[in-house]
Amino acid sequence: MFANSNAQVCELGNSCLQRGLLAILASTLISLFPSTSVEAQVRARMIDGKIAEGRFYDLGNEYLELSRRLGTKLVLKREVLGWSSYDLEKEDLGGILLVLKSGMELGGNVRFDSGTREWVVELEVGSARYNDVDVNRTIQPDGMTSDDRFTVRLGFHDRLNKAVESIRNGDALAKKDAEKFIRSAGFFAMTTLTEELDKKSHPVLRRLHLEEKFRMALPAGVSDSHPGFLNALVLGDPEQQITLLREVLLENGSDLYPLLGLLLLDENQSSELRSFCVDILQRTHSVTELVTAWQISQGRAQLALAIALGENGLYIGFSTLLDALGLDEQGARTLAALKLEEYTGETFGFDPLGALEDRQVAIAKWREWWSLNKDRIEIVTLAAMENNTDNPQRRRSSDLWRKGLEARKDGRLDSAERFFEQAIEQDPSAMGPFVSQGVLLYQDRSDYAKALEYFSKALGRKPGSGDNVNERACYYHIGKIYALGFDLEKARGALTKSVQIDPNYSVAWFELGRVKYDEALLSDGDREQRLRLLLDARNTFSRGATALARYRESLVVVDRTNLPFDSQLPFSARDHNNSIRQIRKRILAELGRFRVRMASISLMVSDYNEVLKEFELARQEGCLNDDLKFLASKARALLAAQEEGDTGSGSTPSQDSKSTP
Repeated sequence: MFANSNAQVCELGNSCLQRGLLAILASTLISLFPSTSVEAQVRARMIDGKIAEGRFYDLGNEYLELSRRLGTKLVLKREVLGWSSYDLEKEDLGGILLVLKSGMELGGNVRFDSGTREWVVELEVGSARYNDVDVNRTIQPDGMTSDDRFTVRLGFHDRLNKAVESIRNGDALAKKDAEKFIRSAGFFAMTTLTEELDKKSHPVLRRLHLEEKFRMALPAGVSDSHPGFLNALVLGDPEQQITLLREVLLENGSDLYPLLGLLLLDENQSSELRSFCVDILQRTHSVTELVTAWQISQGRAQLALAIALGENGLYIGFSTLLDALGLDEQGARTLAALKLEEYTGETFGFDPLGALEDRQVAIAKWREWWSLNKDRIEIVTLAAMENNTDNPQRRRSSDLWRKGLEARKDGRLDSAERFFEQAIEQDPSAMGPFVSQGVLLYQDRSDYAKALEYFSKALGRKPGSGDNVNERACYYHIGKIYALGFDLEKARGALTKSVQIDPNYSVAWFELGRVKYDEALLSDGDREQRLRLLLDARNTFSRGATALARYRESLVVVDRTNLPFDSQLPFSARDHNNSIRQIRKRILAELGRFRVRMASISLMVSDYNEVLKEFELARQEGCLNDDLKFLASKARALLAAQEEGDTGSGSTPSQDSKSTP
């Protein structure tokens, strides 16, 4: 009996061993023979000219995910110019694909063993098994994944064409399935949808096309900071939509303008929402979106856009205003006449209430004027759209801007305002005059609302060469204004954007740290939450100090030891070095301010050794000041008292003894 049992055990053991060896052999074969694994060959061309290859997934938001053996990374849809799956047909084996946590893909004859909770890959020599916990996701033959993503599979274009045909001519169930497939395909369906809509329009295809264009227009991070943003934008009422857009605009600025342009062009959107988009794009000089919308719009929408462009000093829409002069509707022709007079100072005798014959004579004069000025106006518009800095308008604008800066420096504020406005009139595409006018308004006039309007207009410009300085300054001053009004959340958002544009912008780091510090003090959260906020503020000050120190090290004092022996200095070395030394001295004072802030927070959270560390760093850098000396002496006293208490009680200080305000 025992012999038989032992024999059965041995036979069972041999059988298990054989199966185990077979599985190992199968796994080895999978790694040796490429035909058993799938490596997606989708190629994407990026706006910077680079080519990315691998398995791409549409995440259903503003991102694609690029997955390769070495890991994954997110790719912003708006940064992809195009894609191709030419080699995919050769690689995809069809059927279900397994994507292991290691990144490897397995295809072929794949099934799930519900008894063992294993995925089985059948091979000619046997089968390989993988625990369900080791499988990251599965990909169905149609490209749908187990975690609600989508990727291109074998026969994708045929499936897509069939789905389009089903939406056009299928029954209700087929249309529903087809719509679900196209919506999931998202980014990958766009080329086909565009081609189909060019052939023949269809409301459902148009809506799917527009939804994905919305996603492709989104800037990075919107889906994380505002989950369900597009759903709320599509399904909310006009008031909710506008409130949401205002909030997201504050955080993303000009990055959101392409989306506004799309909303403006969508006739299904409410008149309130489209008017809001026109207003934002008009006030922020987003001429590219406005011109595009004007070109393809008609009727009242085109008239509104022509006026919006005129308000920005771009008169490409004059033809629309001239057409409006001949309308039967008195209100429309009156508005057009007022705007034409405002923009040109001319009337040519046009009276919107006058007799038809008299109006026609005046309109003929207007058209003659337009034929003489059209070419010049189109050149100015093209330069603004392309942000061309090499044109007479930009040069005159730059000269007026410089005069405005000099006038403000001399205290001639009225003259400065006038010069800045003239600079804006000469070249509405220039960012600098808007920034300078905004700074003057809030720092010298205390007109915060008007200043915010000018900063928003500046951010509507397409940044040109050197304009990142103006762009970072816009967000910095916006943050300062909101901080003055104790709207700390908006201040934090604007200042964060400023340091993202320029990680070395130390003044923005300081203001951001101060805002976070104020948020910690005003927080109604528990002790641990306030502690986290304080440490975050300290870390922000630390990053600013690092940026400031890096800038200081980059300032080079010139002498013959760091120049080639035959160099001819194009400037006075003495004047240059004196200026550098003065700047370094100011930087040291600023660095001391950062160290004081960090030491103060460290003292508040009972991190006394960190206070002494800041003191020592300041001493080494030469930025030691009285505040740091006071904080260091306070920290030493508290440490001494703590050590005496520990000696007396025989206990060891605990991290739990730290306190926050």
